Amino acid sequence: MRPARSAVAADPTREDIVPLLRGVSHLYSAYIAAAAGVVLVVLAPEPLNRLCAVLYGAALLGLFAVSGLYHRWRWNPRWRPALRRLDHCTIFVFIAASSTPLALLVLSGTTQLMVLILAWAAAAAGVALSLSWIDAPRGLVAAAYVLAGLAATIGLPQILERLPTAPLILLAVGAGLYIVGAVVYALRRPNPWPRVFGFHELFHALVVAAATTHFAALSGWVLLRASMTG
Repeated sequence: MRPARSAVAADPTREDIVPLLRGVSHLYSAYIAAAAGVVLVVLAPEPLNRLCAVLYGAALLGLFAVSGLYHRWRWNPRWRPALRRLDHCTIFVFIAASSTPLALLVLSGTTQLMVLILAWAAAAAGVALSLSWIDAPRGLVAAAYVLAGLAATIGLPQILERLPTAPLILLAVGAGLYIVGAVVYALRRPNPWPRVFGFHELFHALVVAAATTHFAALSGWVLLRASMTG
């Protein structure tokens, strides 16, 4: 394999154009995610918090590490389809893993169970889609990302009741950034500098920003604090 390089083409949205910064943001984010995940696990106050921290931290690391490695290099054509499938699968797993701490440490009763079931059922469906139809239309894939992320909204009444304003704002901002990223991915626009930083790099940057805001909310008010489920 070798680092991806840009190509010259008339259509700046073509898939064979590989901008110079393809994969850079996610590759470096993987290192940060690894360190942050260890901190979460070490500082978790209770066994359930630690379990959630392990799951969330591993999914966060997997998301950025697989994406960074897949996008940063030109892989052998024999390996590329498998890595692309793995890249898409980690996104769905991460979405479910992001909802799990909220479900287990904030929600309670039937709502808790419903969020867990829906989040991981959506992840399973997304993984199945990624494995069986890797060339699915971008719009369909982007919609699947958004729908999978909406599983946690079932618990919104309890979340609004039990979390203070700061994490609620962070969660809302992160959700908005994820949705904007999904739209950019689906439309392949805007495409600022196709040979350096194109639409896919913008999508990656939005994912990094969204993951950062959600990490701040989950670490500061959920994972490192006692369970609110009663």
